[in-house]
Formats: sequence, structure tokens, C-alpha cells
Amino acid sequence: MSDPYSIEPLARDQVLQAYPLLRVFDPELDQAKWSSYAESVLGSSTDRGILTIQNVQRHIFGISAFWPKPDLRNGRVLEIENFAVVDISASRKVAWLLIRGLEEIGENLSCSCISISLLQPLMRRWLREPGDPSVELFRSAGFRGEQMRLRKCF
Repeated sequence: MSDPYSIEPLARDQVLQAYPLLRVFDPELDQAKWSSYAESVLGSSTDRGILTIQNVQRHIFGISAFWPKPDLRNGRVLEIENFAVVDISASRKVAWLLIRGLEEIGENLSCSCISISLLQPLMRRWLREPGDPSVELFRSAGFRGEQMRLRKCF
């Protein structure tokens, strides 16, 4: 049986479709701000973008923006922002796929680390709740908390 999910870049015609997913994690997010942000990330450079996890019907279950930046201690680091996943299975498959896709992008862009900034305000509790399965997902993938950021070096 084939995998129901695929890792895909966000297409411009999907920007508004992705908005409700982000609102789950940030209810105060304004649609116009999201659209402007997405357009600026999608149109700015070939080494930055927005990665999604989609099913065969192109419904988006996971999303995250990324771009490389210089880092004083680690050289080139892939910055990951607005990581949002709705995963209906206990396996956390969508989240794992998004993490793996971002790791692959980081390696392809010659980054030594990836650094994730979690969406505010609801994901803030993840760092305070060590038994939360979402926290354990990132920890088991090798991430460690840095205030409100998680970083993994290759």
C-alpha cells in the first residue's frame, strides 16, 4: 500500500488553504499577515520556502517555513519557523515526515544544524510539560530546548 502522505513545497495557490492549519496553533493570526508572509517566503529565494505534508487530495496536514542563515557557533543553520501539524494518528507520522523533510533540506543546503521556533502561544506549554507526547516526539528526534527554540545539529 502506498503512503497516503507526501512531502511537498507549498504552492502559491495553496497559501489560503494553509491558513486554517496555522490558526489552530495561533488563533490570533490574521489572514492578510499570513498571506503576505507566505508570499515573501515563497518569492524571495531558491534556498528558502514553505514545506508541507499533504495527502493525495492535496489537503495540508503539516507546514513549516525554512531558510538558511549564518550562525556564529555552527556555521550555516537552517531556520525553521511556524511548524504546525495536525496529526490524527497516534504514530505522529505527519510530524515525523515534516521533521525528516526539513532535515533533508538542511543537509542539502549544507547546514550543520536545524533550529525550530515553535508557534506561539499554544506550543509554549510543550517545553513545560515533559510528559506531553509532542515534546517527546522532538526529544526522541534529537532536539533539545533552547528557550523557545529547538535545535538539532548533524
